[in-house]
Amino acid sequence: MIGKYLLLEARRAFRNKRFLIFTVGMPVLLFLVYVQLYGKSGGLGGVSTTAYLMTSMAAFGAMVGAMSAGTRIAVERQTGWNRQLRLTPLTPLAYLLGKGAVAMLIAAPGILIVYAAGGIVSHVHLTAAQWLESGLGTWVAILPFAAIGLVIGYVANPESAQAIFSLCFMALSLFGGIWVPVEVMPKVMGEIAQVLPSYWLGLIARGPLTSHGFDWVAIPVLLGWTLVLGLIVSRRYRVDTARA
Repeated sequence: MIGKYLLLEARRAFRNKRFLIFTVGMPVLLFLVYVQLYGKSGGLGGVSTTAYLMTSMAAFGAMVGAMSAGTRIAVERQTGWNRQLRLTPLTPLAYLLGKGAVAMLIAAPGILIVYAAGGIVSHVHLTAAQWLESGLGTWVAILPFAAIGLVIGYVANPESAQAIFSLCFMALSLFGGIWVPVEVMPKVMGEIAQVLPSYWLGLIARGPLTSHGFDWVAIPVLLGWTLVLGLIVSRRYRVDTARA
């Protein structure tokens, strides 16, 4: 049952052209534009500017993809799709884990295609281990953003979900060092950035490209975000079920 449900959810996501353009096309386009503007301006934090932009835009695409998957719950709640699923053998835990798994799945193309553009078009040179560690690390670090999407899906209605989703990903990208490097932010903004999961996502993506590697503090921070958000989703799911 869970396998068929995951396949159904994945097909629905990848058939959505707006989703593909927004989560895959936009990060690639932004990366290529930024490289033309800033690609020759040296480096940041021990990473070349082009590689820095590549990891940042891949993190952005994956973050948006993971969050957008969860926001569709708002529509499913309104149309009654959730109530129909409760009549099937699919358990509540399997349903929530399935939503999270689909969010992780559809976050992957945003990373792969931006990295492909970085290697093929912009000639970013990394070792095989660096490509693998950076890409895989970025993908795993997306987990709390999948949970953010689920929270939005359960607290918002279809009319407000898109606005909340847009506000969240823009704030996380802008203040977390994805769109604007933390290295060039004012000191206060740099300190605020360290509270956000997007800051630690960026560190994990760039870590393998630096001489000092991963900042292991990122792991408990992102796990903490995931745990807190997971508890909120579980609570909202029970409330939503009681109302139905």
